[in-house]
Parts: sequence; structure tokens; C-alpha cells
Amino acid sequence: MAEQGASAINPLNFSEKPEYSADILIVDDVPTNLRVLINLLRKNNYSVRGVTNGGLALKFVEIKKPDLILLDIMMPEMDGYEVCQILKENPQTQDIPIIFLSALTEGFDKAKAFKFGAIDYISKPFQVEEILARLETHLSQRALQKQLQEQTELLAHQNLQLQAEINERKLLEEKLRSAEEKMRAVFEAMTDIVTLVSISDGNISNLDILPSNWMRLYQPDSDIVGQTIEQLFDSDTAETWLNVIGQVLETRETLHFDYCLSDRGQEMWFSAAVSPVREDTVIVVARDISDRKQAEEALIIAEERYHSIVENAIAGIFQSTVDGQYLSVNPALAKIYGYASAEELQQSIKNINTQLYVNPDRRQEFIESIAAQNSLSGFESMVFCKDKSIIWISETARAVRDSTGNILYYEGIVSDITERKLAQEALKFQQNQTEALLLNILPQPIATRLQKGENPIADHFEEVSVIFADLVGFTEFAANMSPKKLLELLNKIFSQFDKLAKHHNLEKIKTIGDAYMVVGGLPVPCADAIFEVAQMALDMQRELAQLNQHTGQTFELRIGIHIGPAIAGVIGMSKFIYDLWGDTVNTASRMESSGLPGKIQVTEAVYERLKDRFEFEQRGLISVKGKGEMLTYWLVGNPS
Repeated sequence: MAEQGASAINPLNFSEKPEYSADILIVDDVPTNLRVLINLLRKNNYSVRGVTNGGLALKFVEIKKPDLILLDIMMPEMDGYEVCQILKENPQTQDIPIIFLSALTEGFDKAKAFKFGAIDYISKPFQVEEILARLETHLSQRALQKQLQEQTELLAHQNLQLQAEINERKLLEEKLRSAEEKMRAVFEAMTDIVTLVSISDGNISNLDILPSNWMRLYQPDSDIVGQTIEQLFDSDTAETWLNVIGQVLETRETLHFDYCLSDRGQEMWFSAAVSPVREDTVIVVARDISDRKQAEEALIIAEERYHSIVENAIAGIFQSTVDGQYLSVNPALAKIYGYASAEELQQSIKNINTQLYVNPDRRQEFIESIAAQNSLSGFESMVFCKDKSIIWISETARAVRDSTGNILYYEGIVSDITERKLAQEALKFQQNQTEALLLNILPQPIATRLQKGENPIADHFEEVSVIFADLVGFTEFAANMSPKKLLELLNKIFSQFDKLAKHHNLEKIKTIGDAYMVVGGLPVPCADAIFEVAQMALDMQRELAQLNQHTGQTFELRIGIHIGPAIAGVIGMSKFIYDLWGDTVNTASRMESSGLPGKIQVTEAVYERLKDRFEFEQRGLISVKGKGEMLTYWLVGNPS
């Protein structure tokens, strides 16, 4: 809601600038008020933003917190009280000072404003000096509060630092005492050899071995304290030790090296670290690594055997990085892909993702499959060979990870399955051809049952609708026509009837010469099948009339329809056909044979079912072979 009194604002220019700068947000739904206030405050060196409703104000505050908000009360959708309440309930914005600007002057309104958390209330119309004075006062208070808070926090931080330093000094003293005690215990308990070696008489060749923790080197029964290096080792080993110690004393840097000793005919390996202590003393820390050396030798032998197996394997073997580079491949894999050697394959394929797989997304699918279960098996893909030919491969692979679970690389086996895939495709093609042929002969549900091995198939249906149609005069016509032209014409007629049967969801059973049989309500029962049967009979007449116009013939159809129970199924071992048996079939056939050319004769049962949906004419009682007298009707057409 717009508030009155905005016209009373007279902006003035002040020559004196505030000692500080502040960001102020003005919220007022009256553009004139908003513009005047913005100009006024900007002339007095304030950074000002203005919005016309509470929702925009809240969004602005989320982006940048102002130093103070001038907030109108009476606004549409969300008034100033609600905006103030939302800001004060939010810990991120509750410390922003809010001054209400409003034409509401009642004490109740002002009390409500302060209740919601405002620091001041300015009534409209207002004076420029009043606004500037109050802004300066509140912003100065806010600056002082911030300064006081920062100083308080700084003092608290300094106190914490001082206390931390005191605590740290005490802790270091305690740690030093503890470290000295632990160091003594460690030297006594550790299994490594720890020995101090010093120079005597300034002659590096005359070195004394000072007391060590427990070890008497490789002479456990001898007292070696005070002996020289040359007394302890053979000449070659002693020379190595002297060179190492001399270099450490000269460079003042630690040296590491391995050395071997023989103890009663058995080799013992040690790893030593020699570090300077004083100008004439070094400390030697040595560890028995005989077991590790044996393991390394065993590993070398195992790796040699592994490489031999890989190089001579008939299956392709690889190791690859996550980003698609080969780390290693064997000759068999190179041969599968058409390369002369493993080296040529690695040099040629720099990116498995884009160079190998025919489907560019296949490598990502490979990675995702391994990620799901850490391995995959039977991962089949089409890949490019060196000559750009395409083959099928099957991959079995796993991810090799480090101790933290990160993937180091993938490794796996590749098999060429091109011949198998071609055989599968050929078999699938033959199966599809067979299935298509079967579906062209039999209804889909019946074909499925036969494929599953059910034989014989015989089903009883409570109600089916049967059409028999016969081309009148076709026998005489055929006597004067060549077989080829005769079949072409008959095929054209029956093909149109086939389309009608499909359109009406009916099942063509068979053709016998120039007769055509269609049934509704099987192999899936349908309550409204009789309607579709009647409609198809009328469509057959219209379709034949159109064909006569194109061919210049005068063929007519004699059609009979009956409804009732029947048995349908497939019998026999060869030349399958889905057929129908029962009195309903015989009666429909009698309706056709006793009918008239161009007419559709139906039984009373059909008439009773369709009399409200089609137009009929009563023919009356006729004598039907095997049935006696029957009341029949002519199906004339759809109701006008």
C-alpha cells in the first residue's frame, strides 16, 4: 500500500561528509519515496540500494548484508512487520539495525515496531535532517558495538594464545622427560642393531665399537666392545664400512646400504643406516632383512614365471589405466587385434575409450560395471582391429586397488568370440524366420503354446462368431481364365479380406477354393466379437464392389453368419492349421450355402444379438440341411 506524505521530503545538499561509509537498504513500495531517499543518502556518501517489496528485500539480504535497513510498514503481500520478524529470527541477519519509516503515527504501531526488533521509528512526512541524524547516530552506535566486539574477541584470543603457550611449554617439558625415558627403553627393547662407532687417535682405520643395546653383531658369544671394524669383518666388508663411515663424517649426511655376512655357512643380510652424531662419531642402525631378501628372490622367480605364462597364453591378457591406456599386453591380445607384436599394439592404441570400442560409450560401461562389483565377466563388445575390421570380444576383468581403496589399474582376459556371435546371429535369424512363418500360419497365442511343446491343442469356447463367404460364379469364371491370372485376381480379393480381418481383430481360419472363413471370439474370447463379424461382412461386400469397378468383373458374395459354442485347436504332426469344429461351424456354412448372391444371411441368434445395432430384413422360415426349418434374416447394413 502506498503511504502519504512522500511529497514533504525536501532533499538538501550537505557539504560535510560523514566520517564513515555504510551500506543502506531502503524498502518502500512507492517508487517516488524510494527514489528521493536513494538520491538523498547517496549525496551524503552512503552506499544505497532500494527494493519495492519485502520479498525482494529478503533475497537482497541473502546476497549481501547491509549495515542498516530503512523499512516501510504498509506494503502489499508482505508488510514491514513480517519482513522485520523474518530477519530477526534468522541468526545470520538478526543483528542488522532496522528503522521503520511509516505514515502510521499511533503509539500502538510504534510499540509493535519495537516489539518486532526495530531500533527506531520515523514517521512520515519526515525531515531530511531527522533521517540523517538518526542514521548517523545508529550507524555510529553499530560501529562502536562492532569495534568493542572486535576488541573483546581480540583480547579473548590473546588470552587463549597466552594460555596455550603456557600449556604448550609445560607439555613440551613433560614430553621431553617422557621422551628421554622412552628412548632409553626403546634402545633396550628394539630388535634393530644400534651401535655407536667413533674414531680413535684420529685414524679412521682404527674405529672402536661402543656398547650397543644388546647385539654383538653376528658374534653373539664374543665381547666386541672396543674392537675395530677390521677386527670384526673380512677385508672387503671392512673396506666398505670404512668408506661409508668416512663419507658420512665428511658430508654430515645419512647413508643407507645393504650388506651380507656369513654365519656358520649361512648368509645373513642387513640393511644399515649410518648417520653423523659428532665430528668423530656415527650411529649405525642395522636391521636383519634376510627374510625380505628371500621373499624378494622368490618374488623375482614368481614374476619370471608369471611373465612366461602371460607371454605364452593363448588368451589375450592386459593391464590398463582408468583413463584408457594400456600398461601391458601379451602377444595373444596383439594377435587378436591384428597387430604384429604387443609393443606395436601399445604404441598404436593410446586411448582405449576412443580407438578400440566401436560403441564410444562402451569403455564407460566397462568402468561402471567394474565399479559396481569390482569385477566383471562375459563383457561382450565390438572392437576395431588394426585393419579397421570389426570383431566381437568377451572380457573378464577386475580392478586392482591400493591399501586405501583407490583403483591402480584394471587387469583382465580377452577372448575372440566373433565366430560364436556370427553363429548366434545366424541361429537367431533362423529362429526369427521360423517364428514369423509360424505366426503367419497360426494365431500368436497358439504359436507360443506350440513352441513350448504343447500338442495337441484343443480349446472349448462358449461363444464364437463364424463367417462363411463364397464368390458366386467364380468356378465358371475360372474355367476361361489362365491359372496365373486367376490366382492373381483371387489373391487380390482375399488379401483385401485379410486386411479387413486384421482391422476388426478377427481370426482368419482358412480359404477353401473361392470360399473364405473368418471367426471372432478366439483364441482370446471377446464379448463384442459378433459386432465386428457383422461389420466385416458388410465391409467385404463394399470392398468386393470396389474391386469389381477396378477389374471390370461382376463378382458377388454369398455370406452366412452364426454364433454359438465351438471347439478350436491344432492337431496332427505336420502342416499345422488352426481350425474350428462344431455345430456352430456347420450352421454358419449352411447359412452361406442356402443364401443368395449379394446377401448376408444370419441366424435368429445373430439377429437377437444385433437387432438394435444393425438393420435387418426377415427372410422367414427356410429348410436347412441337417437342421430342419430355421427362421433367418438378411443383414442389410448399419442403421441410417
